[in-house]
Amino acid sequence: MGKIFWKRTFRELKKNFLRYFALWMLVILSMFLVVGIVSSAQSTIQTINQTAEEDHLEDGEFTLAVPLGKEAIQNIEKMGVTVEAVFSLDLKQKDNSVIRVMKNRRSINKIHISQGREAKQEDEIAVERIYAAAHHLNPGDTITLADKTFTICGIGTTGDYELCVQNPSDAAADGDIFGTAFVTPEAYENLKKSGAVRQSEDLTYAYHLGKDADADEVREYLSGRLLRFETAENNPRIKPANGDVQINIRAGLAAGVIVLMMLAFVISVFVVHSIDKESSVIGTLYAMGVKRKELLTQYTMLPVLICFTGGIIGTILGYSPLALSFLGGETYNYYSIPEIEICCRPALILYGTAVPAVTAYAVNWLVIRRRLGETALSLIRGGMKEKVSYVHLRTRSFVRNFQIRRILREKRSCLAILAGMLISLLVLDLGLNCYVLCKKIRRSTMKDTKYEYMYQLKQTPDTIPKGSEPAYAETFSKENMGYELNLTVIGLKKNNPFFPAVKSHGKDEISVSSSVAQKFHLEKGDTLTLKDKADGENHSFTVVEIVSYNSGLTCFMDIDGMRAVCGRGPEDYNVLYSDHSLDLKAGQIYTITEKKDVIKTGAVFMDLMMPMFFTMTGCGILIFLIVLYQMVKVMIDRASHSLSLMRLFGYRDRELKRLYLNGCFTVTGAGAVFMVPLAKWIMDQMYPSFVANIACGLDFEWEWQLYFAVYMGVIICYLIIQALVMGKLKKITPEEVLKQRE
Repeated sequence: MGKIFWKRTFRELKKNFLRYFALWMLVILSMFLVVGIVSSAQSTIQTINQTAEEDHLEDGEFTLAVPLGKEAIQNIEKMGVTVEAVFSLDLKQKDNSVIRVMKNRRSINKIHISQGREAKQEDEIAVERIYAAAHHLNPGDTITLADKTFTICGIGTTGDYELCVQNPSDAAADGDIFGTAFVTPEAYENLKKSGAVRQSEDLTYAYHLGKDADADEVREYLSGRLLRFETAENNPRIKPANGDVQINIRAGLAAGVIVLMMLAFVISVFVVHSIDKESSVIGTLYAMGVKRKELLTQYTMLPVLICFTGGIIGTILGYSPLALSFLGGETYNYYSIPEIEICCRPALILYGTAVPAVTAYAVNWLVIRRRLGETALSLIRGGMKEKVSYVHLRTRSFVRNFQIRRILREKRSCLAILAGMLISLLVLDLGLNCYVLCKKIRRSTMKDTKYEYMYQLKQTPDTIPKGSEPAYAETFSKENMGYELNLTVIGLKKNNPFFPAVKSHGKDEISVSSSVAQKFHLEKGDTLTLKDKADGENHSFTVVEIVSYNSGLTCFMDIDGMRAVCGRGPEDYNVLYSDHSLDLKAGQIYTITEKKDVIKTGAVFMDLMMPMFFTMTGCGILIFLIVLYQMVKVMIDRASHSLSLMRLFGYRDRELKRLYLNGCFTVTGAGAVFMVPLAKWIMDQMYPSFVANIACGLDFEWEWQLYFAVYMGVIICYLIIQALVMGKLKKITPEEVLKQRE
């Protein structure tokens, strides 16, 4: 009997090869997507954490106005804290990019060299990987800094500039604009004396805590002279990729659950169709004494094998270098991290290989057990009937009544189409939300950035330069879904031409931008609590208004209120905004930000998210096409007997299409009317958690044209599948009646 069952399995596979091939491809695609997303994220996290340990990543850093003396360093070391100076100089290149030059690191934040070696001679330099890639630099090439030519001896990364941005408050990194480089101490001192430095030397120290050391004790010791104090956990430059891909893990596992639910439903439709089609054979075997267990094994064998082999192949592809490049490449190309090494986790391998097969077996067992619960005679006579197909219908045309009865009879397949549509639209909407959000960030950055130059000052000039607007700005932080995000609060004078007018007054009132309101769900009258990144104290403000401003996460106050919050004098300011360059001394400048760099940074989001957009869009379309093809083909196969009768009665292909396919088209079209906005609403609830660590607003509202385009995409997908299924319908001949006669 086993040999007979095996032959029957191969005949079934051969006869319905396209159907099972489509199921196989659905399993492969699903497991590739889930395993690929999760494995690339896990590999990224392991690579970053392992590199951080090897290179002694800092526990935090602080920036001062003047260097620490030997006595101060010794006092800090007595607290069990190791301190290393990571001073830097910013040098502007001919292409307007900025290179931040630092000395070779000794013990903290050591350079991880991926090509070549560290600088050993005064004319050698090691360049950060993202900047080198953007400017097509390789070991052996030369680069000019302060009219001195350096030979690139190595390409590498450092953990404290994983998000390689010039300022911690910058929203996005761009290798075309900014990068880091490392030289010998002698070369550094020569550059410092060259006069080509764009701004004053940045006096930042990295620290590493001993066993019983406390960062707050260091902060307290340095209070009064701090410009910035940052722990590694709250530093946006350190390990941001871990936060990004951790979200990918959650999204991938959630997608896996949804996909498995869809697979279970699709497989159940297959099994019910197969059992109903062969009910007379099953009844005969039952009557001959074949046990239910043997029949269960026989009818679960093929779907389980299909899902098992599909799961194995999908898992292998998910762990392949191709998947790592395809699904994790955007992380590697954006963040300054070493080359990602593939990390294999047994739990994920077991998930990808075993879960589809177990799901197939469980679904088959439940469905077949229910079907085989009937008597042998009932099965021989045709098994269970769909009573719902005989409901009373009001008087309508024959065609309309026929279509309605077909839908009721094939309700399981129709529900599978709607479920597949919803899941596919969720995947598609994830990509579209990425695209819409990035497009709006780029547009709002161009619109809201009205200044040409922003000078963050280390020392204020004696007089305010002509044509500039002074302000007092500080960076605060606020938690969002477990992530510390930087917010810039700007104290403005009245009638500042570069920013919107604000109504807030005093140190207790604040005007929040629309991006901040969206990110933290704020309304007028709410209380906004922000943490001062320098002293760690919390400040609470009343939101008096929401102003239209979407460039980064920014809040506004009147300048006197801001000075009071920060404990500054009535004439103090630390930022100058201007529509032209200002003649300031390098020692007075902390950083310079130009409008063109801000706009270009806004465009980086689009470049970063486009791979995600194409991946999610492509996978969503493929999943929907596969599910739609499978279900429509099942419906045609189930109706093959009645279709052959229709052939005998003289019905033509166009009329058969109207009777048997147009009803499904109606279900698809009407279902899409509800599913498109439903999927969008569901994704809108989920999407903020996917971008919880990105410092931007959450304006991903669609225009009506995009809804219409998605709806038309669903219709076009159905028409494609209908054209394919019509080929199967045309092959059904009147002889089918003779084959199925009693």
